[in-house]
Amino acid sequence: MTAEPVPLGGAPLRVEAYADFLAKEYLGDFIRSGGGAVRLVVVGSDEVARRWHARLAEVARAEGYLLAAVDAAETRVHMIDQLWFAVARQVDWRSLALRVVAAAYDQLGVPADGTDVAVSAVAERHDIDARELARSVRRQLESTLLHDLSLARDFRLALLRLCQAELGTGEVTAAERSAVTGWLVGDKVPLRDLRSASLYARVGRHNARELLVSLAAWLSRGGGPGLVLDLDLARLSVSRRPPVEERVGVYYSKAAVLDAYEVLRQLIDATDVLRGAFVAVALPPELVSDEARGLPAYGALHLRVVDEVRDRRRTNPYAALIRLETRLEAVR
Repeated sequence: MTAEPVPLGGAPLRVEAYADFLAKEYLGDFIRSGGGAVRLVVVGSDEVARRWHARLAEVARAEGYLLAAVDAAETRVHMIDQLWFAVARQVDWRSLALRVVAAAYDQLGVPADGTDVAVSAVAERHDIDARELARSVRRQLESTLLHDLSLARDFRLALLRLCQAELGTGEVTAAERSAVTGWLVGDKVPLRDLRSASLYARVGRHNARELLVSLAAWLSRGGGPGLVLDLDLARLSVSRRPPVEERVGVYYSKAAVLDAYEVLRQLIDATDVLRGAFVAVALPPELVSDEARGLPAYGALHLRVVDEVRDRRRTNPYAALIRLETRLEAVR
């Protein structure tokens, strides 16, 4: 009897089995404890991809993580600043600022005890002087945010301004808060509106990765859940653009594909400082073997995820590249 072909690297995993593994081994423990990981997930078909994205979202939300889903067909993922903007637009920045301010009040021993964190309301609730409380909570926020050198300077300043706006002291106006939020998500904001927040440069390729790392680290602060980034790269496999009337979204040249791989390479190399973040990169099977547009075309990334030691019949779920319900490189 002829043996059934088996894929190099082991038998493919089921979507549900791998998602459950991630929930237990990564999201439930390692990432929550401040770890970071980037995994490339090869999905065997569009149907498998849909199930994978849905199941990943389910386990991420069940563990309390912020889930940011980014599709290369809608976002120019070869530009790290555009990737950051796509993630930042899925963050409720006001809720994040409210949590930070509430934590500052708790550290001062005057809990806000509600959604109204304005200094006047909290001072009245605890029958203390509002001016003194304003000074104290401001110092506490500065100590918490500005002195944390593990976070990018621009991220610390932006979050501090959003927090100060919630205090209702007039130090940061609603217009300034809107400008800072717009700066974070990539809206066009006049530089003069940003200078009052001590932000002197727009988000670009020079600082976007540091902002992404800082967001994940801040979300995971104090043992809390962090960030799960669900990145779909299926569009990178499209080598020829359809007719103009049929085009939808973003298409990538060969150079842009290589730039996208470089973005991934930088994220993988940043795992030593990537705290509280799990990045799942979904890609079709053709991008694993295609020497023109696939991983082999960019050796700096390919060598970081290729299976150097492989069991032909068993899968290592901790590997950097995982096959979900697909067979690759079949041999007898």
